[in-house]
Amino acid sequence: MSSTIENVDDMLSMLPGEVLSRILSLMPTKYAVRTSVLSKRWRYTWTSVTNLDFDYTRRLRSNENIITKFVDGNEKNFIKFVDRALKFCKTSNVELFRLHVSNYHHAIGSSVSNWIDNAVRLNVRELDICVLQSRLPLSVFTCKTLTNLRLELSVCDYCVWEFPSSIYLPCLKTLELVGYCNPFIEVFNFIRGCPVLESLSLEVSSNDEEDYIFNIPTLKRLKLIYISATDCYENKIVLHVPKLEYLFVGGVLCSFFEMKDVSSLVGASIACWQSTSDFMWADILNKITGVQNLSIEIFPFTSPLPIFSNMKQLELKGTWESGQIIQFLESCPELKILSIDFVDWRDFKVLKIPRASPHCEIRFRTWKSPPPQEFEDDDPYEGFAF
Repeated sequence: MSSTIENVDDMLSMLPGEVLSRILSLMPTKYAVRTSVLSKRWRYTWTSVTNLDFDYTRRLRSNENIITKFVDGNEKNFIKFVDRALKFCKTSNVELFRLHVSNYHHAIGSSVSNWIDNAVRLNVRELDICVLQSRLPLSVFTCKTLTNLRLELSVCDYCVWEFPSSIYLPCLKTLELVGYCNPFIEVFNFIRGCPVLESLSLEVSSNDEEDYIFNIPTLKRLKLIYISATDCYENKIVLHVPKLEYLFVGGVLCSFFEMKDVSSLVGASIACWQSTSDFMWADILNKITGVQNLSIEIFPFTSPLPIFSNMKQLELKGTWESGQIIQFLESCPELKILSIDFVDWRDFKVLKIPRASPHCEIRFRTWKSPPPQEFEDDDPYEGFAF
């Protein structure tokens, strides 16, 4: 057995350094660093990784003592680990810098900006930041190499991202913002500094009646998720996005839509668990009748469906009654594929009814249970040998 392990180790060690660095870049940095103890050949191999992934987030466990032991008291080890990993990093061009910190400690908070500044100096292309502090270093907003940016306010229901007045990210194509207060004014100021933006994802709360106008000529994908909304306000989302190909609307449906220019739209997804007005369900369906692909999850419509004249593929997620499915089949004359998650198995009439499209195929999806979550070390950042 030991001989087999040694042979595998030898085979890996014979690979070129660039290949080994690529392999180590695919795993969290704490695991990549651990390979330094394998042999002299491996001691500094990890220092050439192109991805830096640091995670200090809460772990949900059945044993509360384990949660407390993991989250509290290990901040110094985590800070020391990140500091030294960045110090020894030999890469001059970082593909990905990921930093997720949900448990907050003053020492970590004071280090976050320095860590992100270091990533920018390493010509980072993709930043994935999940922290509590709402203000980031100015270097992030003028980074010339950045193509993907994800910002999330972790475990916070009262903060809003604070962006500088001057932003210019000439290469940014993907932007994802997750926060829990209404940051749209800040967001639109941000977007103006992204001349080649193609994908935008916003996960926010809505609490005002101001209309939101998306006038982004380069945008191809838009994802809007409202975590919560105030019932007393009803606003409008105006889309002037001629290159938009895909639209996702999720969470609380709290806005009416005005499609000024969505001439390139071919796909849409709706995953809203509630709405602030019953009229909004019919409104959004009537605004996307030209799409070819549509995915809907638990949509409590009551009014007649519009005709989807171009629909080729429809996916119905969640539990649906046969009457609702029949309405969709009758409203999609060109439908080729209908995928359904759950249906009342006592009623298979849906398979036998006449359909507007004679060539429609109905598929019933199957679900697999997610694998059980594995336990991690009590302190995964303790005792690293650099």
